[in-house]
Amino acid sequence: MRIWKLLGMALICLSLLAGCGSSGEESQKKDAPAAQTAQVEMAVPKNGVPVLMYHMIGVDPDDPHNQACLTEENFRKQMKFLKDNDFHPITMEQLYEYMVHNKPVPVRPVVLTFDDGYPDTYSIVMPVMKEYGFACTVFIPTYDADHGTRLTWQQIKEMKAAGMEIASHGYHHERLNQMGGTTLDTEMQKSQAELKEQLGITNEFFCYPYGGNSPEAEKVMKKYGIKLAFTMNPGWAKYGDNPYAVKRIWIGNEVDIDNFRQRITTEKYEQR
Repeated sequence: MRIWKLLGMALICLSLLAGCGSSGEESQKKDAPAAQTAQVEMAVPKNGVPVLMYHMIGVDPDDPHNQACLTEENFRKQMKFLKDNDFHPITMEQLYEYMVHNKPVPVRPVVLTFDDGYPDTYSIVMPVMKEYGFACTVFIPTYDADHGTRLTWQQIKEMKAAGMEIASHGYHHERLNQMGGTTLDTEMQKSQAELKEQLGITNEFFCYPYGGNSPEAEKVMKKYGIKLAFTMNPGWAKYGDNPYAVKRIWIGNEVDIDNFRQRITTEKYEQR
């Protein structure tokens, strides 16, 4: 009788082990499609990468006809278009590796940049970026934080924690191409120091206030560790371009969804 009990217990153990193995295999099979779906095709862009330039999302209370603004409705339509058509917003580092080293990036790449640090970048843009899992960069003039009209440092820290890249838009948001000497150097030094103090980052990316660059400004960019600096000059970012004069595509309220499609698929888009 004891032998039969031992045999029965052995059979039960074998059955349980087989079940565990089967469950593990089934789990791996279930996980496999998800892993395959997450893979994105990579390629070196032949025609460059469109870097989109946004400012305020919403309505400018001081100027309801300000074309630098984009309504929330139009912004959401554009982000949905990117998602529905398999565009891939890439990071600053990915753009740098492509522009300087001709490295591949996800197919149908696009770069999303937001200038000036308006509060709507926190209240509107951040939730949308989280919803779609998009990479983006917010260029902030560091002096303006906590002054009541732009983002607060607490909001900026939350945005960074949510995966949004924070980079410099100068200290006072003044034209660097009209500065020189100590003034220019101080402007960069203060911006870089405050980003380090507040966010703990060694910032490598910059957007020229009002879009204007100069040879002297480029030298100061290099001195303070900047790898890419963005202008408002129209065009796509390409391998071999000057990394301190990166071109961008303007997005304002006159850009409807058809014109938006043009801007992210060809440099020969209809001007608005």
